Amino acid sequence: MPFAVITLGFDPTVYFGPFAVRWETLGLAAAILTALLLAAAYVRADHGSGRSAIAGVPGRPALRLDDLLYLAVAAVPGAVVGGRLVLALDFLDYYQAHTGALLDPGQGSLSLLGAVLGGTLTVVLMCRLLQVPVRRWLDTLAVPLLVAIGLGKLAYLLGGGGQGVPWNGPWAVAFTGPGPWLSALASVPAHPSQVYEGAWTLVGALVVGLATFASAPARSASAGPARVSAFHAGVGLRYAFALAWWLLGRAIVGFTWTNPPAVAGLDVEQIAALVVLCLVGVMVAWQLRPGAPIEPEIAGDGTFGDGVSGVGASGGELTDPSRDGPRTPGKPRSAPRRPA
Repeated sequence: MPFAVITLGFDPTVYFGPFAVRWETLGLAAAILTALLLAAAYVRADHGSGRSAIAGVPGRPALRLDDLLYLAVAAVPGAVVGGRLVLALDFLDYYQAHTGALLDPGQGSLSLLGAVLGGTLTVVLMCRLLQVPVRRWLDTLAVPLLVAIGLGKLAYLLGGGGQGVPWNGPWAVAFTGPGPWLSALASVPAHPSQVYEGAWTLVGALVVGLATFASAPARSASAGPARVSAFHAGVGLRYAFALAWWLLGRAIVGFTWTNPPAVAGLDVEQIAALVVLCLVGVMVAWQLRPGAPIEPEIAGDGTFGDGVSGVGASGGELTDPSRDGPRTPGKPRSAPRRPA
């Protein structure tokens, strides 16, 4: 084995008395928990002032922590269905011959791209059901999504999964010991593709987070509200940028994967990532076109264009839904309370 190869030899299973849990499972759980806590911090910052995540934007009701729980649960079925469907496209010949295997959770896995797209779709649907601002919520979840993906990818290293094509370069990784490892050829030195994508995604989370903080409008009682940047207008640009960053990196890292190429040296996941990246680019270009409004307009019936309840275009403060108590999905918000 070449001297430069990084060899990892450890037991991928940890034992808690009679119970055995794999390290990558604990890592994935930690990644999801970290993302949820970060999302909750962004929601709480929405109630703050000064240079917080989206503070300083006048006339907008605060986001609610209990809605975050609804959205987290809603993302699961979309992620599962979307992940399986894109996986079926990647291995179309197999699933055409074994149609029932697509519904068998014991066979195959999930496409990460399909899981992100499917989870996004069901989160959007839940936002509509809850009558909360869709694009503001997507912007709030942008950094937590990248953190979840990045840490989740690195967690695969704890189980010997996500290895790329064989390679004898200076940072090639190989796993020793009985395992069992997730990659079939874990003992063969290969590109650490999971580390590439995980590191790229976490850098993206840092970039989006710093850009969000740096462009936050500082609120001043004397000077009034500052100009709102596109990252803070609640129009989905933050989520679009985060998604585009991850898709670009995924398409590039895909050249180190073991998946067979489908068209022009690209596999199905790379092609899908580039297609979605182009669609995101078109949407961003449309949103940033000359003359396009940065902030959602308040309609005459007292609602934001994305469905947030307010007082109308005549002026005044919007109602804060966080003061209306718990809400059941599908039921409209209660009327704002008037002072006695």
